[in-house]
Amino acid sequence: MAPTRADAARAAMPQMVGRRKPMSRDRQIGLLLLVPLVVLVIGLTAYPILQVIQLAFQQQSLYSQEASFNGLANFEAVIGHEGFTRSVKNTFVFTFGSLALQMALGLPIAILLSKEFPMRAPIRGVMLFSYLVPYVVAAMTWKFMFSDATGILNYWVRALSLPMPASPFGSLDWSMAGVILVNSWKNFPFMVIVFLAQLQTIDQQLYEAASVDGATAWQKFCKITLPSLIPIMLVVGMLRTIWNFNNFEVVFLLTQGGPIGRTETLPLYIYRFVFGEFSLGRGAALAVIVFFVLLIMSLIYWRLYERTQEQFK
Repeated sequence: MAPTRADAARAAMPQMVGRRKPMSRDRQIGLLLLVPLVVLVIGLTAYPILQVIQLAFQQQSLYSQEASFNGLANFEAVIGHEGFTRSVKNTFVFTFGSLALQMALGLPIAILLSKEFPMRAPIRGVMLFSYLVPYVVAAMTWKFMFSDATGILNYWVRALSLPMPASPFGSLDWSMAGVILVNSWKNFPFMVIVFLAQLQTIDQQLYEAASVDGATAWQKFCKITLPSLIPIMLVVGMLRTIWNFNNFEVVFLLTQGGPIGRTETLPLYIYRFVFGEFSLGRGAALAVIVFFVLLIMSLIYWRLYERTQEQFK
């Protein structure tokens, strides 16, 4: 019997598997052009991280080039330092308090801006205003508005006898709420942008079918809008958690960690170690702790994101 085409293909398969197709010249040039970018990225990310990890195990002053290995002494000093537990608590309160308020503001505003109404385009542009304002300007503006001498918000708090101090940034009970408010006002437009973009991708026929079935607005939100937003909420939640956790400007400009450490977060604690106690080793040790805490939280977010992706497939 004469060999068929299938027999010939099976006979040639081992040779085809063993023979690797040579890389084209264009592909070689493309990979070669990527080398400077890869080196730059490694230099700007991996090297600083490794340098900080190395400093964390050394005793070195800010104004000295001499360093000596001291093992885990920096980590022990940081964890046993007065105020460390308080700063950890303040950081988590600030991070997730800001995240919750930003989402609470961003989601309903994004839903409103997704509807058709007059002047929608310019109103969308105005919503970006606070996000475009630099942190220094935002913090100083709010501090001025709550000023005892000339603050407009200070005046109205007193005039209306509101159950809050006229200057919250100096209050033991209201200082953290004040910095969370300013941070959320500054960054909630980011949530609006992301949620609005995701809302544009939802098929409008789903809402029309739900209306035909007699679904209420709340049922449409729970059954259509919210499930479509959950994956992006996890992604943006991870990003804002990292950014809030590392935020230094807002707290430093408004309260500098006061009063009496009520708003002192881990970034300010690192600042205190390096520029207050002149200890690069302790500051680096705390930075390493922050790095791994954020790494763990990012992995948790990513695992939740994968589960939601599998659930809504």
